[in-house]
Amino acid sequence: MYIQVKALGKVERDPELHIIEGGTPITNFSLAVDTKRCREDITIWLNCTAWGGLAETVERYVTKGSMILVEGDFTSNQYTKEDGKQGVSLEVTIVKFSFADGSKPGENVQQSGTGLDDPYCAY
Repeated sequence: MYIQVKALGKVERDPELHIIEGGTPITNFSLAVDTKRCREDITIWLNCTAWGGLAETVERYVTKGSMILVEGDFTSNQYTKEDGKQGVSLEVTIVKFSFADGSKPGENVQQSGTGLDDPYCAY
């Protein structure tokens, strides 16, 4: 399965540039995407990775606290936590990114505030 995603969020740690075997640059960082589920505010954490020249650009210009829009390939991976419970890691391999103006997504959208249109809410 192939899933492409766009996500607007705040960079939660400075990107780290590494050079892997063969000389290819790779950069990793965390992106916090704030959203609402029913009436509850939640944060979805994405582990973002960029490769090659894009990795170098991200490392050079993106810093902790930057509000950015990332586009890329989405995957999820299951793992076992230290307490023995199962966890899920959400990952985006970035193909494009841009800086956002810092406004919250959807702030100009009229919302009913009831959450009744949310298919994930149990009422």
